[in-house]
This record gives sequence, C-alpha cells and structure tokens, in this order.
Amino acid sequence: MTISNAPLAESILTLLQGQLHSLILAHQPENSVIEEQYLLQRLGLKLQADEVISADLARFQQHFVLYHLLYRLQHSLILEQQIYLNIGLAKVQCLAISDAPEQQADASRRAYYLNWHNFYAMTEQILDQQLQAFWQNVNRQSSTTYIPTAEALNLLELDLSFNLLQLKKAYRVKALQLHPDRGGDQQQFILLRQAYQQLLQKF
Repeated sequence: MTISNAPLAESILTLLQGQLHSLILAHQPENSVIEEQYLLQRLGLKLQADEVISADLARFQQHFVLYHLLYRLQHSLILEQQIYLNIGLAKVQCLAISDAPEQQADASRRAYYLNWHNFYAMTEQILDQQLQAFWQNVNRQSSTTYIPTAEALNLLELDLSFNLLQLKKAYRVKALQLHPDRGGDQQQFILLRQAYQQLLQKF
C-alpha cells in the first residue's frame, strides 16, 4: 500500500476510515447490504483536483478513495476478529468471521484499490473507453425492440422540446437511479439506455 502519493493526508484517511467503520457497524442487522452510494453520501467525500475534471472522473476518484478505505477497514476488522467485510461491486456486507470465504476472490481488486498509482493512472480517455465498453456490453444484452417516442420521453422525464444537453443530463440522473450495481432494476435500466439511444439519434 503506497501512502506517500495519496490524494489525501494519512491523518484524513485515518479519520475517514474511522467514520466508515462507525457507519458500517451502525448498519444492522448483520448480512444486510450497504450500498456504495449510501456510504459516499454519508461520508461527504470531496476531493480537490489540480485541474478541471469531468463529473465521471470525479465520481471514479471518489469511488476509488472509498474502496481504498473499505479494503483498509476490511484488513483491520479481520485482525481484530470482529466481522468480515465482504466488499462487492457498489455494495458491502458484514459477515460473521466464521462465514468469511476461505479464499478471497477479490484479491486482485483489493490490490488495485490499495495502490494509489491506479488512482492517478485513470485518465479521462481511459475512463471514457471503459464506459463505452460497458455500454456496448449493455447494448448487446438489450433487445432491439423500438420504444415509442412518447414512452422514451416519459422514461427520461423530458418534454418534446428537449435539447441534447437536457437529454444527456436526464439520462445521467436516471441511469444513476436505475443502475443494477446501485440496486436498480436491470430491465428498466436496459429500457432507459434504449430510450436514450433512440432520442440521441435526433441530433
């Protein structure tokens, strides 16, 4: 774990880890799922960048710091034999130590988030490529059924006079709400993506 080039001072990271510990332990009962978005909102994690960055890259950086702290906390809780923090995609779960997996399947993910080099290696271009690959995968899984314009507008909560900026903003907001990794419905998410793609063709 490299601390010297962390985006936050070690004292601040330690304080945030303590707050995260309290949030997770206060979230009962055991085995219940805690969403990433809930933890980010409660921590109020804000990072200052040296240059102007996109909203997507800012979200990635917040996500990275959160998961860095989660893996630090996981290690600490294992040492204390308190609970096993099961860290998944966009969610965590507290398990009894006796229920912890024998071999941690997320070893490579843990190594990724504990290395600050990966935080700085993510650029706007790389992130854009990863997001495009993700959407292409979603598109392959979705059906090609045409959605009527009125229904597409309704899904995105837009009126007929929408512009490109409004479309993109509406899509981002709804995608965050419906994303399966955030507990949303996968079919609704696929429909939303389809509606967005259809309305995008108007520009």
